Amino acid sequence: MNLRVLEVLAGLGSLILFIALLVMLPGLMAGSEGAAYILALIIFIAALSVAGYSIDKMVT
Repeated sequence: MNLRVLEVLAGLGSLILFIALLVMLPGLMAGSEGAAYILALIIFIAALSVAGYSIDKMVT
């Protein structure tokens, strides 16, 4: 598969995950909405980093 397509799919998948977490986590963590948003951001960054690292390993 083309490398650019994989990068776009990884980015879109991470964005969809981020939006889903922004919707779900504040409801699950009712007492601490601020922490839920920070946790969603941390998970998004981690998912995007893992996807980038995996794609980089495919190339080399």
